[in-house]
Amino acid sequence: MDDTQSIVHEMQQAIDAVTRYATRGCSGMACDRAREVWMGNHLAVIGRVASRATLELRNARPEVPWDHLAMLTDEESGVTNMTADAMQDYVEHVLPQTARALKQK
Repeated sequence: MDDTQSIVHEMQQAIDAVTRYATRGCSGMACDRAREVWMGNHLAVIGRVASRATLELRNARPEVPWDHLAMLTDEESGVTNMTADAMQDYVEHVLPQTARALKQK
């Protein structure tokens, strides 16, 4: 598997994992904290993988918001400064579109 395929595969796995977990119902402070950590870790993985995307991959899949995803690792505006609700919103609204774009081609 070349680096381009590896990047796409890693992002798809992380998106699938965080989407599955985020759609499960959970209540209470312990669940909220676990959900926040789980989503934060997966979003950070997605950001790190997106930042490795080559120019060739970015050009091949321009509908993927590469720079926006890479910002997830930024210390000032990334996952570390997102609330659990903001992460949930990101998982529900940004990642499904990203997943569809990654599966194309």
